[in-house]
Amino acid sequence: MNSLRNKFKLMSFSVFFLLIVNSAFSQWPTTFGIATINSTYCVSIDTSQPLKEFYQIDITQLNFATELDARKVFGNISNNRLTYKVDFANHVAYLQVHADRTQTPQDVAWWNNYIAGLCQN
Repeated sequence: MNSLRNKFKLMSFSVFFLLIVNSAFSQWPTTFGIATINSTYCVSIDTSQPLKEFYQIDITQLNFATELDARKVFGNISNNRLTYKVDFANHVAYLQVHADRTQTPQDVAWWNNYIAGLCQN
């Protein structure tokens, strides 16, 4: 009986965790700034507009074979200040800029330079 109860608790926790994760991503907006990505996975955000929290990136030209391939690439370029989400079916990725994670507020040019600097490492 305890084994069944423990399995139920574990399953309940797993379902709760998945709901929390999915709800966090479901709060992404419906409009985005524009960003681009090149063949070496360097992202650039549009500096002609004020900094946005969310950017959309067309990934069609990268020709990922599978969704897992795309998620690996964007997982590797994510960090504490930048979060990427892949929509493989629609050939786009989304970038969330965590502007609140810098010591002082930074403008769009600073963020674009920061992202470009990551490409050199």
